[in-house]
Amino acid sequence: MALVSPGITRVVFAVDIEGYSRRLNLEQMREQERLDRIVRHAFTNAGTEYFARQDSGDGVLLILESGIDQAWVLPRLLTGLRDGLEVDNRDRGPTGRIRLRASLGEGTVHVARTGFASGTVIEVCRFLNSGPLKAALREAKDRDLVTAVTDHTYKQVVQQRYPGLDPSAFREVLVTLEDKGFSERAWIDAPVPDRAPAVPEPRTVEGYGGPSGVEGTGKQPAAGDGRPRKAPGSPLNTAVRTLEAGYLIHELKQEHPGDGTGQHGGGSESKEHDGRAGDRHHGHHGDGHDAPGDHVSGQTGTGAGTDAGSSAETEEYGEEDEEDFDDESPDET
Repeated sequence: MALVSPGITRVVFAVDIEGYSRRLNLEQMREQERLDRIVRHAFTNAGTEYFARQDSGDGVLLILESGIDQAWVLPRLLTGLRDGLEVDNRDRGPTGRIRLRASLGEGTVHVARTGFASGTVIEVCRFLNSGPLKAALREAKDRDLVTAVTDHTYKQVVQQRYPGLDPSAFREVLVTLEDKGFSERAWIDAPVPDRAPAVPEPRTVEGYGGPSGVEGTGKQPAAGDGRPRKAPGSPLNTAVRTLEAGYLIHELKQEHPGDGTGQHGGGSESKEHDGRAGDRHHGHHGDGHDAPGDHVSGQTGTGAGTDAGSSAETEEYGEEDEEDFDDESPDET
């Protein structure tokens, strides 16, 4: 019967460099040296050593000695990693900084032929490369390190408020990998976005834009705000604006009950109607557009003139909505 290596409860600690694969070969070599220096500083600060180490180029997996005082070691391990990274990045500028993800947990670990046999090692490594942890670091513009801990370590160490650990800084997330049948809770010491920002596809708007039919402003429509988007000039918009124009004309006719043709009796009354329509219009859309009343005041008292005013008014609403449609679309980033 083959001997089985002892299964000993140990702390598993993993660190990874963000964006490592985008570096040139010489840059990768320098960053490996920097990572090694930062990790050694963390262990010196914690006053302990690692039992085993497995390097991966852009990161490192470390198995700590058994029987350590976790209440003392773990807070100082994390603060040592943060402080060592801060010193290393000092005066390097934005392009010279390295940013790290870290993951931490505790469980039974066996030393095996080509590495380790341990559910905790798998859990820590999956948290290290999880979408929520990557998103948290990507969104944390003011820091260069984010850390995930397992649910067990959070409850047994972080939640106990040992000096150097603040449980209120951690956010609970569910890390799920459906293809691997993996779903576990993790705690991350930084805000985690609900979801990655969506990149909307360019939209084709009928009768609006360049030759390709795509919006000619070069802007992407805002995504995820839940508001309906309607193309200017759509049948629904045209019908609504026609009804609005008809309603305004009806109001004007009501002011002259003795005139069956809807003619205006004098210029002063036309101006009165213009001011009312203009106030309603500008109060909603802001300055910079002609009010619908400008077209109504130009009617001369014939049925054809009324229709022309209605048509011109409908066109004016359509132009304003096109500008609103542009304003709602943020610039590309």
